[in-house]
Amino acid sequence: MSKQVLAKIRPSSSLILLAKDAGATKRSFDYNALLLTRTSKSSFMPDSSVFPGGVCDTTDSSPAWLSHFQRHDISSAMLRDVCHVKAPRPEIFNAQADDAIDTSLSLRLTAIRETFEELGILLCRDAKTLTSASGYGQFYEQFDRAHWQHVVHNDASQFLELCKQLDVVPDIWSLHDWSAWRTPATFKKRFVTAFFLTTLEQSPSLHIEPNEVKDCAWRSPLDYLQACLRKELWLPPPQFYELSRFLNFRSLEELRQFAMQRAANGIVLTHPVMYKCNDGVVHLLPGDDAYPANPDASSDQIETGLCVEDFRAQVKSNLHRSEHRSQHQAKVIINFAPTDGQVNPLDPAKM
Repeated sequence: MSKQVLAKIRPSSSLILLAKDAGATKRSFDYNALLLTRTSKSSFMPDSSVFPGGVCDTTDSSPAWLSHFQRHDISSAMLRDVCHVKAPRPEIFNAQADDAIDTSLSLRLTAIRETFEELGILLCRDAKTLTSASGYGQFYEQFDRAHWQHVVHNDASQFLELCKQLDVVPDIWSLHDWSAWRTPATFKKRFVTAFFLTTLEQSPSLHIEPNEVKDCAWRSPLDYLQACLRKELWLPPPQFYELSRFLNFRSLEELRQFAMQRAANGIVLTHPVMYKCNDGVVHLLPGDDAYPANPDASSDQIETGLCVEDFRAQVKSNLHRSEHRSQHQAKVIINFAPTDGQVNPLDPAKM
């Protein structure tokens, strides 16, 4: 990819929050996912239901964060141990300015900050929970969340000040590398987004930011997907895909263990390339035999002149794509094991 194209793609970070569901039955998922619905005035994908997150701010990579962690006896080496992965990951995890902290750390800080800005959830640890070995995320609510949410929303640098005031550090330990997505070349606004996953033993209370968030809810992955298929809400492709992956896990503890162990395998960047068919749109994904050598070669949907099924039939071996008959009717197809150890999505229509 050329430097000119890369310069137009903004780095961002999202957090997949999963919490135990005390009222779940043995036959259902014992956890819920938290998604927010963007307002109609949102500049990117308005009215969509998404995981919390947003664009990286320069303050998220400030060396001042290292000093703050050090005041809690957390050294730079300890931070690298938490965030470093030896296996290949997309460039977003490696791009680092000379005067900035490790990108793997700053991306986590972005995800945690944005989650607080949008939903009022502060994932953090204090002196009592700093050594927690449960593997589940820690959060704190006993402060004027509405005030600080407004302050941080208007000035991202104040997130560090909030942590200083409360004498806490962001809970980077509970965040696991999960995936990374790049917006297709057909979009005017483009992002490359690191998705992190964290699990909670209980659902925190929510305080939405009204300028960005219309509403939000805790629902099981299957509930979200079936609601999308019923046209009750709209899940953009990354959300539909990732929620479909969670259908492999009815137990939150099983999913937590998988995410923790899988992270060492690195991440394969998911960069959809859009093809226009006579009866829908197909997003080709890496590993598909028809995936182009240059996914940024065309800024328009590529015409196939075929129906979705005939376009699929042209591939004799590896398939990896999502087929969209409409905004709500999506089907993910993959017939091989990902190299980064991820699980494949399951079809919610068959559950």
